[in-house]
Amino acid sequence: MNRQHTEKRRQTLSLVFFLIPLMVLIMNSNAPARELAPHLFKKKLQNGLTTIVKETPGTKVATVQIWVKAGSVYEEPQEAGITHVIEHMIFKGTPTHGPGKLAEMVESAGGRINAYTSYEYTVYHATLSARHWEMSLEVLTDAVLNSTFDPEELEREKKVVLEEVGMRNDRPDIRLFQELMAEAYQVHPYRRPVIGSVETISAITRDDILSYMNTHYHPDNFTVVVVGDVEAGEVVTRVNELMGKLSRSEGKAPTLPAEPVRERPASFTVKADINQPQMAVAIPISRFASPDTPVLDVLAQIVGQGEASRLYRVLRDEKQMVYSIHGSAFTPHDPGVFEVSAVVDRDKMVSALEETLAQLFRLKHFPVTEKELERAKHNLESDFVFNLERVEGQARTLGSFEFLAGDPRETEYLAKVRNVTGKDIIRVARSYFQASQVTAGFLIPEKDDFALEQGELEALIARAEASAIQDHTLVTDSYLSGMHRFKLDNGITLLVREDPTVPTVGIRAVFPGGLRFETPATNGTFAFASELLVKGTETMSARELAVAVADMAGSLSGFNGKNTFGLKGDFLARFTEPALVLIRDVLRTPLFSEEEAEKIRSELLAQLKQQDDSLTALAFKEFNSLLFNSHPYGLNSIGSEAVFRSSSATGLRDFYSRHSRPDQLVLAISGAVEAEVILAKVKALFGDWKAPVEAGSTGAIAEGLLPPEPPAEPKVVTINRDKEQVHLIIGFVGTTLSNPDRFGLELLDTILSGQSGRLFIELRDKQSLAYSLSSFSLLGLDTGAFGIYIGTSPDKRDQALAGIWEELRRVQEEEVSPEELERAKSILISQYELGMQTHSAQALDMALNETYGLGQDYGNRYIEEITKVDRAQILAIAKRYILPERYVMVEVGAASSEKNTPQPW
Repeated sequence: MNRQHTEKRRQTLSLVFFLIPLMVLIMNSNAPARELAPHLFKKKLQNGLTTIVKETPGTKVATVQIWVKAGSVYEEPQEAGITHVIEHMIFKGTPTHGPGKLAEMVESAGGRINAYTSYEYTVYHATLSARHWEMSLEVLTDAVLNSTFDPEELEREKKVVLEEVGMRNDRPDIRLFQELMAEAYQVHPYRRPVIGSVETISAITRDDILSYMNTHYHPDNFTVVVVGDVEAGEVVTRVNELMGKLSRSEGKAPTLPAEPVRERPASFTVKADINQPQMAVAIPISRFASPDTPVLDVLAQIVGQGEASRLYRVLRDEKQMVYSIHGSAFTPHDPGVFEVSAVVDRDKMVSALEETLAQLFRLKHFPVTEKELERAKHNLESDFVFNLERVEGQARTLGSFEFLAGDPRETEYLAKVRNVTGKDIIRVARSYFQASQVTAGFLIPEKDDFALEQGELEALIARAEASAIQDHTLVTDSYLSGMHRFKLDNGITLLVREDPTVPTVGIRAVFPGGLRFETPATNGTFAFASELLVKGTETMSARELAVAVADMAGSLSGFNGKNTFGLKGDFLARFTEPALVLIRDVLRTPLFSEEEAEKIRSELLAQLKQQDDSLTALAFKEFNSLLFNSHPYGLNSIGSEAVFRSSSATGLRDFYSRHSRPDQLVLAISGAVEAEVILAKVKALFGDWKAPVEAGSTGAIAEGLLPPEPPAEPKVVTINRDKEQVHLIIGFVGTTLSNPDRFGLELLDTILSGQSGRLFIELRDKQSLAYSLSSFSLLGLDTGAFGIYIGTSPDKRDQALAGIWEELRRVQEEEVSPEELERAKSILISQYELGMQTHSAQALDMALNETYGLGQDYGNRYIEEITKVDRAQILAIAKRYILPERYVMVEVGAASSEKNTPQPW
């Protein structure tokens, strides 16, 4: 008996020891996700796949993202751009869903689906109502794991990508950036454009894609990020069900070449068909995981971020060497670069480069002020806080930190930012800002002969280093809940929304005005006055005002639109009261100095040049002019050269005073505020502001500027430019914000647009005619516009025009399908709801609804009216507005050798 007992005991213990590892394995695979922070969970599956979930209860929206460690840096030179091509192809069909069906599933639920490629990762993402999160996860998973990469679809999509290449080559700023990276990096693949080249893209085959996918698309390289009104356990379980059985990769992680240390500074020049030169500088710095990265981010804020930055103050304000200037620290997975870019005139390029370098070198020798340091830290923290208003922003942050630092939490990074000292700034500047490491580049007009020789560059840098040492100057039924409306005795309408969910506040001060109130003789006056408005007050200079705003980690700027103008501000909620004081001073006692007017005058003139450099902007400018004729909407939205050159600061002040009346002002505030507190403060600050005795603006326009009738016959304009693409607009007179037709017209626009819209499917997916195309419906107070825009190659022009006219004929002669209409309704409603996430968007929506007389319940009525539209109404509206003999067409860009312009049906 004892021997039997002993044997049974031995067998039992053996079984126990056998089961323990198995139980541990099972327990690990089913273990709950680890809570890294309140509502933030992370789970790594047995196969290496990582899941990150951020719960945001009550938000009613969610975003699902699949991050793949596959980016341009992992490509071989001969396959450059393949990652981006895969991103384009990923929604082109799986064994269970045909081309476009995956995107249609998400868009039909009112969501947004897309993807983007970066140097080190590709992200597939969908944002929609939270109740559909599981569907979007299934859609994205199916796309990433099961795409068929049909060879015919691939050949079509490659043409689309090549169109994108052409579009990017027509962008001056992108041209300059790509060349800067190619010069700053000698061996590291950061030097190659993420999009690839015409040669490499053209050569990509299905076998190439499958081979690349086999190497890089495996669970070790997958991170699923879900943020929204979800439950973490449910998300992790579903991810495990969908992807938990994928096998680990047996291959080795790719290694990338280390960038050698540059021995001498370098410069380059790029020529392009432009009017306005640009300048760029790059200096090698650390990778993201370096302890120097938070210091570099603080440094970048001090030197190159916003109007309070050193570069802006010195080069733009004081010395007027540049029209705009910006600096940033690019810190990816491997060592990055500190970049500075500026818009500059030809005769100031050398001096601007020298002063830029002097400002950077100065940081090596002299401490920054405590004010600068604290302002920079506040602004970096503010960027993170405002990013939390949207689920997409939260997910991007979590994914980026996970990929670059191995931990999705940004709290440690923010703690490091808060601990940055002045000595850290000096140490890091000395470590990286070396003369031999400078790469400088210039983008100039084709006929310019500018060149910076090596000796000149080195002498320039030496002067900058000497200057850095010698001179160290430092320097209510409403759609939205919690809404309150007040009317002050002097006529001001105050709208306040209480929303304590995020500690930010959006402030909008809106007056009637803008383009609709201008004539050819005054075109641009509102733009000029709006820009000058925030350049000082009677008690503060432009510099002092900019610093005051920056000290509160906020933003304050003038704005000018088609029907309104005014002031917009965004701040952390704890700065609401001092922010209102600043806004009071700007609105009531703006400085309008001649000195600041001269700075803005040159910037506005430069904007006109840049407008002519942008084929899309030029096309729409000409389209508006033709379509709206003598109505003010036909004027240039930027303004006119004559007005910019002739306007004086005194004249602008008088103009502003006539239009900025308290009885015309709507002041809208949304955020973590209390309505009664805000009311008391606004009364104290604005209560004694009296309106002039004369009648205020009625918003009527002159009899000679009544809304246009559709043209009696087609109006066609062609503008030839030496570019790679031709940009086409075909459009018609549309409708207004208050016309009931607007809802059907917006739905028709949506049916045509989007990745599952008719234009995308027919002209891009099936015919590969363009990378960029869309319909549009622009709604004004007196009139509007409806039409189609496409950017394509000259050899595809006639086919593209024929395709556009065919799609217009179809919607005018055939009822849309029930599925298309429901999809469009879901999209518009969801877009409206998603667009109201931020306090800034809420404040503007409140202000415009009040100004336009739509009412604060407009959101509810908008959704109701969209829901009521039927197919017969869509058809009737298409017949009413799409008039094939009364249209406007504008063509801008590359000339076609043979034109056989297709005509309407």
